[in-house]
Amino acid sequence: MIMARSEQFQAKFENTSSNVFYDRKWEWGFLRKQCRNLELEQFYVTYTQRLQRSYLSIFIVVQAVVGITHSVLLLAAAKDTLKIFPEVLGYLTSILIVWASLFITFREDFIKRRQWVAYIASFVAIITLVLADLLVPLYQATVNYPRPALRPAYGSYILYAVYIFIPITENLHAFLLGMAVTACYLIEFVMVTYRLDNDIVLKTITEAIFFLCINFFGNYFRYMKEIDIRTTFLDRRECVEENLLLRYARDQEQSLLLSILPAHTAERLEKDIREMIEKIKEEKARLDYATIIPKNDEYLNGGTVKKWRRQPATKLYVEEHNEVSVLYADVVNYTYMTTQLDVKPLVETLHELFVKFDQASEEYNVLRIKFLGDCYYCVSGVPNPNDHHAKSCVDLGLRMIRDIREVRNRRKLDIDMRIGVHSGSIISGVIGACKWQYDIWSRDVDIANRLEQTGEAGRVHITGQTLALLDGAYMYEEGTQKAKEDEVLIKYGIKTYLIKSHPYIERCYSEEGHRQSVGVKRKLEMGKRKTPIDVGTHKNFMQNTIEQYNQIRTQTKLEMSRELDKMPIGKFHLNKLCLGTPKRLTQDELEEQNFRSNVSTLFLFFKNWQWELLFLVEPDVMLKYSSLIGLATFLGIFAMQSINVFEGRFFWVVNALVGVFLMLFIPLTWFKKLWIIFNPPTEDDVDDCGFPRNRFLRFLYEASHRIMRSILSRTVIYLTIVATLCVTTLLHLIECERFNEPDHSNEELFTPTNATTEAYPVLCFNSWAITESLVLTIAMSFLFVRIPFLFKFLVGFVIVAVYSWLVFDKYPYVYDLSASTNLGLEAKYAHIFTILITFGIFHLVDRQTEYLAKVDYNWKRQLQKKQEDAEFTNETIKVLVQNILPGHVADIYMSRKMKDELYYEKYDNVAIMFATIKNYDMEQVGLSVLNRIICDFDEVLMSHTGPLKIEKIKVAGWTYMVACGLDPGRCDSTTSLTGFRNTTTQRSSALLPTGRRSMHNGLSVRNKRLSLNLTPTVNKPESERIRKQSSRQSHNVVYVLTEFALELMKALQTFNRENFQFENVRGEKNHNGMLRVGISHGEIMAGVVGSSKPLYDVWGNAVNMASRMDSTGIPGKIQITEETAEVLKGFGISCDYRGLTYVKGKDYIPTYFVGIDDNFNFIRETPPSTAGIQEFGKNDILLSTRL
Repeated sequence: MIMARSEQFQAKFENTSSNVFYDRKWEWGFLRKQCRNLELEQFYVTYTQRLQRSYLSIFIVVQAVVGITHSVLLLAAAKDTLKIFPEVLGYLTSILIVWASLFITFREDFIKRRQWVAYIASFVAIITLVLADLLVPLYQATVNYPRPALRPAYGSYILYAVYIFIPITENLHAFLLGMAVTACYLIEFVMVTYRLDNDIVLKTITEAIFFLCINFFGNYFRYMKEIDIRTTFLDRRECVEENLLLRYARDQEQSLLLSILPAHTAERLEKDIREMIEKIKEEKARLDYATIIPKNDEYLNGGTVKKWRRQPATKLYVEEHNEVSVLYADVVNYTYMTTQLDVKPLVETLHELFVKFDQASEEYNVLRIKFLGDCYYCVSGVPNPNDHHAKSCVDLGLRMIRDIREVRNRRKLDIDMRIGVHSGSIISGVIGACKWQYDIWSRDVDIANRLEQTGEAGRVHITGQTLALLDGAYMYEEGTQKAKEDEVLIKYGIKTYLIKSHPYIERCYSEEGHRQSVGVKRKLEMGKRKTPIDVGTHKNFMQNTIEQYNQIRTQTKLEMSRELDKMPIGKFHLNKLCLGTPKRLTQDELEEQNFRSNVSTLFLFFKNWQWELLFLVEPDVMLKYSSLIGLATFLGIFAMQSINVFEGRFFWVVNALVGVFLMLFIPLTWFKKLWIIFNPPTEDDVDDCGFPRNRFLRFLYEASHRIMRSILSRTVIYLTIVATLCVTTLLHLIECERFNEPDHSNEELFTPTNATTEAYPVLCFNSWAITESLVLTIAMSFLFVRIPFLFKFLVGFVIVAVYSWLVFDKYPYVYDLSASTNLGLEAKYAHIFTILITFGIFHLVDRQTEYLAKVDYNWKRQLQKKQEDAEFTNETIKVLVQNILPGHVADIYMSRKMKDELYYEKYDNVAIMFATIKNYDMEQVGLSVLNRIICDFDEVLMSHTGPLKIEKIKVAGWTYMVACGLDPGRCDSTTSLTGFRNTTTQRSSALLPTGRRSMHNGLSVRNKRLSLNLTPTVNKPESERIRKQSSRQSHNVVYVLTEFALELMKALQTFNRENFQFENVRGEKNHNGMLRVGISHGEIMAGVVGSSKPLYDVWGNAVNMASRMDSTGIPGKIQITEETAEVLKGFGISCDYRGLTYVKGKDYIPTYFVGIDDNFNFIRETPPSTAGIQEFGKNDILLSTRL
């Protein structure tokens, strides 16, 4: 399970296309270039300086501990303290000078302005250490003449300080200083330590190799640290940018959502959908970890739907509001206008009107609910109470009349506005399972609607309840005669009135003029704009994209400056002890506190063991460099040992085998890197060219890839390299057969008595060469990156313990005869002291590195959690948005930031259906019944599959409106946005707020059409044949939508049977609900009009005719136009002629009822025509046979 989660956590570089980038991310040159391109270089320099101060804090303490310990050791071991007093004084004085010189570098603000001060302080500190160390052997050689001559004690230690601790930012400067220190020590060895030695040349070369190896390690450490820091910066920047993008996407989606739904409703929906998604993901996770997962997963096939549907309760996202006013507005002569104008100018006119109305509603604090074709209705007092809700609606109504007259005069159209306003209480919210739209319901809403229908053009029609709330602010007169005769108004005892405008307001508004107020200055400015539909839309998209890119880039840079303050630099900060600690914690201290709450103090283990295991199995891209450094270390040790070797084949044979064995790791760890270098993948075929074709080469490539990602493999390589280096180092001790323990009685043999004595025992190995080789081995063992620091500490401790046993117990006399570092200090103690310094320093540095790595990992894990939460929030909001608007429309509005712009899609042939649920009364059955029926309809809609998509448009009261054929990818469609294509291919799912969940594949093939040729090909011109075939295919929408209407009838029948079926006193069954359906087809425009709340709608004569087919229809029947009937007859479906039916705006037209039986199946009059078969395809033949 841990490995599986680790693979998920490393998904970025496990993909074949990202593997190459991930490997390149660890290249020094690539990292430098990326940091410069992303403007991170200054951040890197600043953080490096801070980090150097952290390492310098460690060095200050280490210097004090080492110097004081060394001095105490000398005083304890010395027989004559006067002889070693200058040495102790020199060590202690050097500590003070180093402290004094480096103290200034802790003043961050001062060093930022004067970088040269840090260099001078560093040089002074290094020179002090070098002089203090080199003068001890020189002083004793000229005063006390020890034999053998003393050697410097801190050569390797000072080089560690140069490359690790001293605040020198440039690698070249550190290298030059390190080489200068090396030269000083080599001169000391030649002039002092080995001047009387017979093997002066060989031993000096040995020392030179050792110091060159230390310099090499120092440069590699700086190189590795730079790569690590730059990678951390790039990772942090990437995470910061991803967070900003997620935040930007969330804000865009949230803004779009809140522009459609009120905040309180959106929050409730978002909360419930979040809980549903979490449960679904948990169930999916349980299925993923199950031992047996069926191939046909019930989860993906809608098995979860049954679980949701078992919940008995139906949840409503509605709220009750009292003391509100409802306004209904209708465009007079709209029906006539739909028959006289083309679709495009019709929609442009509506868009211009609704933009003005939306702006006015915002100005008067009125919430627009939705529009139904030409009907625009809104409410005041929702979601926030408004003490002047009645006046706000009346003012808005008067403003709408003036605005439409302005448009009427400019466009030369015979249109006007009819307004109805009523005050009372409402229920607001959303119903259904998908494509939610905020709506209002109540008896008072119906009354406001009746006021509009019985009103007078150019007047605001109000009730007595509204008039009572106006406090005499308006002149009025009695209502219309239609209102006095309306059944609904009479039923509820409603008395109506018509508002008169004030004379001074009428004078301020002429038919050609504009209102000179603050609220309409915005309208005047808009009048100077271009028409909503122009080429500027595409320019706005490009401009928005560039602005978004620059904004995110600038914000990323600002966030990175904040992240720089959060990045910790270590656990020990000497500058806080010296300069004081501020009362408030800094960002890095807060980060450190956060880190300490998640890890143990001593061993730096994550308290969450899963995190610890995941940290261990992270890949080690630097393993190839570590193995190469191991081979280079072997060559250095081999060179040092071979110079001091006596004749013997055993040494050469073993080292040859070790060298060959170590070289085997090079191709295993380097093959992938070398393959990418010599076979670079191109942008077009990264996945193909990234892998070798040869089987053996492929094996090496995959092995190189897996070794870096296997903690076991790299641990084996690590232990093997360290073990082989130890064998090479101690091989002389194993081979030393001529060594015999000397006779203690001959003290003169081991203690020279005068300076001219040259008779030294002939020993079989150079003890200092062994010690220095072991120093290189210990240093190498700590340079592996992804090995746990405690494990490396254990390995180093074992090496020190074994070597201490060899020095003190196995070969003490050999080491006693070697050169010491101080007068009176036994040489074997000097050997162990040198080893311990290396072991201690590298362990402290390694612990610091582990600390920083785990802090960074802790930050990444927490950031990953934040990103997952942000992605989850975005996913939740996206589900909400896409359940309100079609996916491609939501993407357009979020990506282009469209406002006051008309987006439309023009189609040559779309089928429209209005289905009204009859025989239900809201006051009797309540809103919950409507919600449950609409949810059942939505579930039928979401389960629909096929080449043609059915889109839910809206629910208006008890009417359910859908369309078939709305797809921007269809050949007969055009959009207002040039260059836009809908590329969404994801599986769609809908969440039911009723406690149900419905999932469907949604993989409808929109552009494919099945064609089955059952007749011989007729010799016709190709263009004519294609044109007719396309025409036949476009008529599919009628058949599909009519069949869908039957499915809705069946769903309502099932609902009635399960809930409201009863037997009356005569024993006759009665069904409460029946569906009245009207269908038409033709050219339409779909899109979004208005400015404040983007709602997807359709317009055109086909929409108007479908609405009239519904309103003039009969419950239980599907009424269609003559043109639609002809299409269905082509499929062999019986269509019964009803007669001439009066349709508003069309006069009397012939209409038909679709032939359906009692089980809501088609009645066929004749077998389907060949044309129908060819058109509809194989699947429809099977369907026709079944029917």
